[in-house]
Amino acid sequence: VSSAMAMDKAITKDLFQVYHIPTPQGIRLKKNQEDPHTVPFPCVVKVCTGGSSVGVYMVHNEEEYRQAKKDAFGYGEELVIEIAPLQGFYDYKNKYQAGSTVETCPADLPEDVAAAMQHAAEMAFEALRLKNYARMDFMMDENYRFYCLEANTLPGMTPTSLMPQEAQA
Repeated sequence: VSSAMAMDKAITKDLFQVYHIPTPQGIRLKKNQEDPHTVPFPCVVKVCTGGSSVGVYMVHNEEEYRQAKKDAFGYGEELVIEIAPLQGFYDYKNKYQAGSTVETCPADLPEDVAAAMQHAAEMAFEALRLKNYARMDFMMDENYRFYCLEANTLPGMTPTSLMPQEAQA
């Protein structure tokens, strides 16, 4: 995936914070920079550019953290480490292999939660000064607290992609 086509995840997180869009706590790390951070596990290590979950790693311990940083730096010069526990991971296989995930569109959410999440997505779109269309990726906990993870400015258009399902709904 060409980094020219992808939003910078670190800049995106900065803008989300400035515009009060709920997003997981994060740390930036540049290649060859000493990492002074103590991160809680689990966490997510992401290359700042790219897409399709390439260069994204779920980390559960110090050894996985070291390996994830090494692997992610193979895709780019800067990383974002997100402190946000996830149950499972929507990886490349889950996104593109038919039948790998159960997708409910529109999501089965209380009306007020759906409206709040839609508002946050619209605010993110405006904060990032996007045009035409994009997909905002969220995660939500069991108490309906949601967090905007990133913007996908070039969402997939395959038969298993979310964007065509969303447009149809």
